[in-house]
Amino acid sequence: MPIDRLRSDVHYAILVVFAIVGLLGIAPFAVYRFLRGDWLAGAVDTGVVAVLAATLAYLWRGGSPQRAAIVFVANNTLGCMLIAVNLGLPGVLWTYPALVSNFLMTSRRIAIVAAVALIVGVALFDPVLDALDRAGYVVTAALTSVFSFLFAQRTHSQRRQLERLATHDALTGLYNRRAMESELAAAAETFRRHRLPVALAVLDMDHFKRINDAFGHEAGDQVLVRFARIVQGRCRASDRFFRYGGEEFVLLLPGAGGEGLRRLLEELRTTVETRLQIDGRPVTVSIGAASLRADESVTQWLARADAALYRAKDGGRNRVELAEDVEDPLAA
Repeated sequence: MPIDRLRSDVHYAILVVFAIVGLLGIAPFAVYRFLRGDWLAGAVDTGVVAVLAATLAYLWRGGSPQRAAIVFVANNTLGCMLIAVNLGLPGVLWTYPALVSNFLMTSRRIAIVAAVALIVGVALFDPVLDALDRAGYVVTAALTSVFSFLFAQRTHSQRRQLERLATHDALTGLYNRRAMESELAAAAETFRRHRLPVALAVLDMDHFKRINDAFGHEAGDQVLVRFARIVQGRCRASDRFFRYGGEEFVLLLPGAGGEGLRRLLEELRTTVETRLQIDGRPVTVSIGAASLRADESVTQWLARADAALYRAKDGGRNRVELAEDVEDPLAA
């Protein structure tokens, strides 16, 4: 839903707000200029408004914010350049909000290119500005661009820090449950579109409470961190590893299934048993896994993997169980 996306995607929200404000701010000027008989300026404003409206509709239908941002920046730059050349100083004033907004909407590299193009274009082609006005415009527009760049860079850095805090587990550095829900939903959507196999595994460290009781919670935390590093070291580039809660983890495995999935997880289980120890004793892990089926939701998929994990626990721990082992093969 677009409304939900407005709440969760900052970049998307910035673009939508920019488009709406731009439409409300520029459309009246287009009407006014047509009424005055200024057909060229009115046509430019109308073109800018049309691009804003079309790109807003594209965004609202689920379009890529990155592509929309590039269109907005190009529209900003070309529209402001034409208005400045046509109207002189009143048109030049529109370039300042364009310079600022470009840095907020797209990558800093693209915004810098757009800023240089706009400043140079206005300085070279505006027929009204004299030499002193041109120099003043270049300096003030360049300063506006520098300040916008610094602000955008600081904002981007802070946003990335906040996003990392929101999507990563503080102890292990792994993706957290919130990130997992998003990744599983995306994996399920990819499966439905392309029918490429995908599996998830739920990993639970055996007798972890005993470790905490015997060695303390700090030692238990260190075991969790080492476990996370060991598993990450065995992951493929396409895999995603999440801390689900406590000593429970989830591993998303695109392209894995059948005996290949079992072999991969058995190797992982053996690696943990061999490399993870505390006080000279091995720490083991039980694993339950399930391949996604066409007729199930993400919740059902995770529940089947969880049920397989419980079978691994009931079967003596330190073992791998696949949901498909106890299901009708025709239903999978």
